[in-house]
Amino acid sequence: MPLSEYEASPGIEVELCTQCRGIFLDRPEIQALVGHGSLSGATEVVPVSLGADVGMRCPKCVDPAMQPLRVKGAPDVGCWQCRSCGGMWLGDGAFFALARALRTSLPASRTIAPLAASNAQPAFQGSDLTYSRSRYDEGMENVIAVPLVMLLSWLFCSTNFGRLLASLVGMPFHELGHATASWLSSRIAVPLPFFTFWYDDQSLWMGLLVVGVLGWLMLHTYREKNWFMLGASSMVLLAWAAITFLVPPSQTLMWQILAGALGEIVFGGFLLIAFHFALPDRFRWDFWRWVALIPAALCFTQATMLWRRVSADVSQMPWGSAIGSDSDGDMNRLVQQFGWSANHLADFYLNTAYLCLGALGIAYAYAVYRLLQKKGASPLFQRVSP
Repeated sequence: MPLSEYEASPGIEVELCTQCRGIFLDRPEIQALVGHGSLSGATEVVPVSLGADVGMRCPKCVDPAMQPLRVKGAPDVGCWQCRSCGGMWLGDGAFFALARALRTSLPASRTIAPLAASNAQPAFQGSDLTYSRSRYDEGMENVIAVPLVMLLSWLFCSTNFGRLLASLVGMPFHELGHATASWLSSRIAVPLPFFTFWYDDQSLWMGLLVVGVLGWLMLHTYREKNWFMLGASSMVLLAWAAITFLVPPSQTLMWQILAGALGEIVFGGFLLIAFHFALPDRFRWDFWRWVALIPAALCFTQATMLWRRVSADVSQMPWGSAIGSDSDGDMNRLVQQFGWSANHLADFYLNTAYLCLGALGIAYAYAVYRLLQKKGASPLFQRVSP
């Protein structure tokens, strides 16, 4: 869309679309032009169906879809807010409707000249949509959910039935751990319910596929200014380069076997940490994080409790395999082929779980800090995404 600078008041310039007469306001411009009113009192979120494509895209961030808002008292005007940068797009006439809804008395020097009428229709319509995005930095549910589910998972996994069920829930994490270690060494792998099939030889095409997926992820997270996922995907790319080109094949096989139980800890912990952060917008993680929370907490809690028991009593070591002979079990192979001892394995996995717990504590502390900062900020920004 063609945007040009427009001086709305002395020293304050906004972006004006010369075709539809809409304006784009970033955070400082919202505060300067609207004052200290409450967006939550003047607007309401328009529900968006899960999987529906929101037509309005942020003109500043280019890619992320914007959250449609409805100005109270003026349902027909177009108003959207970017979940990434917090900027607002106000369609023709929306600014004055918002000012009236805020009941803000604007000085004459700060009045925007009337914008010409436009026949442009709002890019997003649909009053029958039922799904509304949730937020990462607002609402007590975001800071209560993880510790509450972790506590319930610990109580549940303290029973024999709970441990059995949690082990079954953790099986996909386990097999995905095997597969991920294979993919990071540029080997083809297919995770199945109770075992993972992988090739012993490295594949150029598998390596290119891994780099392509990570590159796509880094590109979109950079466009959306999602620094959490950009950092995570960059670290995975570095791990791929190191494992593919620097680690000998015999060692990559060992890590492929180690990564099974490691996947239960790392993937479970990552999902718990990622609960407080956005993933690429098209993943709809704001909704699916609630679905992933319970299996992630069960898997991570069960794995941590298991390796605590093994560390205290090596007779609790999970020898054997779910399919095949006992000698095919991951722990059996690590001890027999690579010289690990039961105590060393228990210490390795338990220390990894403690590292994940430390990272989870840091992420949780940041989530609490972000919420407190939000509460202490001007109510104007109560709808601005992180």
